[in-house]
Amino acid sequence: MHMLYIWLAVLCVGLLIEWINAGTLISVWFSVGAIIPLIMSFWGITTPLYITLQVVIFGLVSILCLVFLRKIAKKLLFKNTQEKTNLELYVGKKMKIVAEYNKVPYIKFNGIEYKAIAEDGVDLNIDDEVEIVRFEGNKAIVKKV
Repeated sequence: MHMLYIWLAVLCVGLLIEWINAGTLISVWFSVGAIIPLIMSFWGITTPLYITLQVVIFGLVSILCLVFLRKIAKKLLFKNTQEKTNLELYVGKKMKIVAEYNKVPYIKFNGIEYKAIAEDGVDLNIDDEVEIVRFEGNKAIVKKV
């Protein structure tokens, strides 16, 4: 009967760790792996071979779930979430064209110059005010204000 409490503790601790580290989808699979041994422990068999079997099943189920189900679960659970980069915080901000090298305009913020490409293809000149629409690599796609 003591294995029942051990598997129940493993299940609860795995869920607690997953809740604390929300979004990692790692420790939850150990909780899933503890479910079958938890059910097996209800029968009250306490022979060393039976306990070893429970541990092996726990390990196999946990590892298989971690390897095969984690990617699928992440895609399903987090398909609409994207982390913003620092550059994306500047989308919508107004800047001035500060430099032009080889007829290519540049904006500057945080001490770094970015090539400014007009979204609608208009010519950009030094001191033109532009609004950042998006970033593509190291280029800022802008529209003239």
